Amino acid sequence: MNKALFLLLSIFFLTACVDKENSNSGDLEMMSALEESWSPMNESTKLSTDRSGRSMKASFSEDEAIETKIITTGSVTMEAVNITRFNDELKAIIAKYDATITNENSNDYDRRLESNYTIRVPKLAFKTFFDVLKPMAKKIESQSINAQDVTEQFIDIESRLKNRKALEERYREILKQAKNVNDILNIERQLNQIRSEIESQEGRLKYLNDQVDMSTIQLTAYQIKPYTYEAEEIDGFGQKIKQSIANGWSSLIGGIIWVISLWPLALIIVLVVILIKRRRKT
Repeated sequence: MNKALFLLLSIFFLTACVDKENSNSGDLEMMSALEESWSPMNESTKLSTDRSGRSMKASFSEDEAIETKIITTGSVTMEAVNITRFNDELKAIIAKYDATITNENSNDYDRRLESNYTIRVPKLAFKTFFDVLKPMAKKIESQSINAQDVTEQFIDIESRLKNRKALEERYREILKQAKNVNDILNIERQLNQIRSEIESQEGRLKYLNDQVDMSTIQLTAYQIKPYTYEAEEIDGFGQKIKQSIANGWSSLIGGIIWVISLWPLALIIVLVVILIKRRRKT
């Protein structure tokens, strides 16, 4: 009887040890499984194929509407009759359409006055605002409109963001179950990295939304300065005499200075002459 009791106690003890070891490694196994199932390749937006063979976005169902995201930009260079009046009219239009000037500078060149603007316009008012600018010009020198479709970028970033947030929640659940210090530190390190990626993707998404909601116009307006004839001044007789005297005096001073600058040569000539005279005497 004692032998049977001893065997039962031994089996119970071994089972408890195995359960404890499994529970300690459970968190790390869950972390490894999470990292494998949520790898960057799996979380990226991919194209899948439905039963009929049509390609579609993996993160969106057939019934889910995908809003098209377009970034619209424009540029226009125009000549204005009066640049000051043009600037006043422009600011009145900007206030009317809830637009804003994010950058402005002016230049005064020899032949023209120029103003440069970077204007942000609500996307719904972009075309109207762009068309209203044209009648303000004396001449349109150049104009262009560009539309960039960033829908795919939105889908990709939103999909990644959704997956990273779900992964963050799973790690938090694992953190609550972690028992030893090493597992806790490893999970917290993973959480910090995931949180950094989430903030980066949220920032990118915010930037794209801002670019879509507010279109950008680069505007250059200039005014040609009126040509004024400047008559060449002609010196009178008295002025010419004064100028001749001044020129003669300058030439005289220059000649004297030039002669003085030759003193080393004169000294050498004098020494040579003295030497020749001495030789003849001897």
